[in-house]
Amino acid sequence: MYVLGFLGIGIVAARNWRQAGAALIALGTLSNLVVVLANLGMPYDVATAASVAAPIPNDSLHIPISSATHLGFLSDVIPLGFVRSVYSIGDFLIAFGGFLMPFVLLQPEADASRHELRSANFAFFWMAQVVSRFGDPITLVALAFVTYRVTESAFLTALAVSVATIPNALFGFFGGAIADAVGPRRAMLWCDVGRTFLIGAIPPLLLLRVPLVFVLLLAFAAGIGGAIVGPARGALVPSLVTRERLTAANSLVYASDRAVEIGGALAGGALVVVLGENAFYVDALTFALSAVLVARVAVLERVRPVTFQRVLSDASEGLRFLRRSSVLWANTIFSIIAQSANPVVNTLTPAFLIRRFANNDPVAGAVLYAGSEAAIALGAVLASAVLPRYLSRLHKGRTLIGGFLSFGLVIVLIAIAPSYTSALILFVALGITNVLFFVPNITIAQEVTPQAIVARVFGARIALTNLSWLPIIFLGGLIGDAIGVDRFLAIAGGVTLVTAIAGAFIPAVRDVP
Repeated sequence: MYVLGFLGIGIVAARNWRQAGAALIALGTLSNLVVVLANLGMPYDVATAASVAAPIPNDSLHIPISSATHLGFLSDVIPLGFVRSVYSIGDFLIAFGGFLMPFVLLQPEADASRHELRSANFAFFWMAQVVSRFGDPITLVALAFVTYRVTESAFLTALAVSVATIPNALFGFFGGAIADAVGPRRAMLWCDVGRTFLIGAIPPLLLLRVPLVFVLLLAFAAGIGGAIVGPARGALVPSLVTRERLTAANSLVYASDRAVEIGGALAGGALVVVLGENAFYVDALTFALSAVLVARVAVLERVRPVTFQRVLSDASEGLRFLRRSSVLWANTIFSIIAQSANPVVNTLTPAFLIRRFANNDPVAGAVLYAGSEAAIALGAVLASAVLPRYLSRLHKGRTLIGGFLSFGLVIVLIAIAPSYTSALILFVALGITNVLFFVPNITIAQEVTPQAIVARVFGARIALTNLSWLPIIFLGGLIGDAIGVDRFLAIAGGVTLVTAIAGAFIPAVRDVP
């Protein structure tokens, strides 16, 4: 009867796949059905259930997990302590789908002609980004944990954490051109679908004990999707709001990004402790939900054939426009040098915390790393909630310089922090300084660039920035192992500090209104 019930729900949901959430319900039901048929019951983890004081199931469906269990990663292995129960991946898919149905039905139909922050159109885009960004730090923490557990190498851990940066450097030029060709919304939709399956395939590979390189290849492939989504997202915002509301929209998107990263980072640490590599499933689910929400965004997009020659031509056009614009080119070069501390912070913070404050324990370090990510997010949220009303009145160029100046100073202070508590306070300050240089940077690019080529210009900027980061990514771990991670962090912060001071004497950077 259980099997017939699952089958009936799955068939009805699949037949109605065009309804928002129905495809997720169908996929979740199929997932549960497969594991039930493979084991003649739904396996559940007794130890995990006991850890959250979940009652033992008293029905004919559930059976304890054993060494003979098939497809154990699809079983009831994910604990939710506040409801004292354990759930499967399929249960979460069904829950997400069940949430989406009333959420979408209660929204007014999105209108492609409305350019307002408070519109169904912007609401679907905004919520898709919120959901997707929640899962990103979970994968980041899980990759750091898995890699350091296997290798105990700062270099390899830094390389694993950088899998989202390297694709941006190698494919950023083409990502923006692809987004312009197929339309930013379509690009985001299909990239989210692809990343759902790529990240979701990591736990089964780890379960099969395949070499770590294959796990990193999957994460790298998902990063290629991110290289397309980044410029597509930057190009989509001006299509959804008026020019006067760009600063407010960018601040809202950035604030919500960082806000959900608080929960995502903390969830990442907790999920790694409880679930280990199965934490990757949560990020896969967020991509699936994001795809459903992006599908509801209504924008007028012109689709052009995607050929290698056209993509190469469009990518070149974006780079040429970037080079011809004196404001954009000066801003780009200055920002590339000033942000050279970013890859050092992003890739070496896990090793820094593990060695400095966690006594070389990767599990404890994963929790500390999650806390540091949450602190950065908290600082960004506070700044994004307070600063937008003032940022719109200030010169963007001078705000940008002040942001990088304070950013470099905070990094130096983190490197010499005497305790994790003081470092955590400084990580909050780091989040605040991120807003000071990020929001004006994005807004300048959106205001100067024609709408038709925004994605490819953003792709060129992202690619140039990340290409400049590649040597630091590949050599940063080795340098950190050689001279000490804390010392390398201090040097990186000092470079940003000096660059910001130099930028104050460059009119093309300083005098942007």
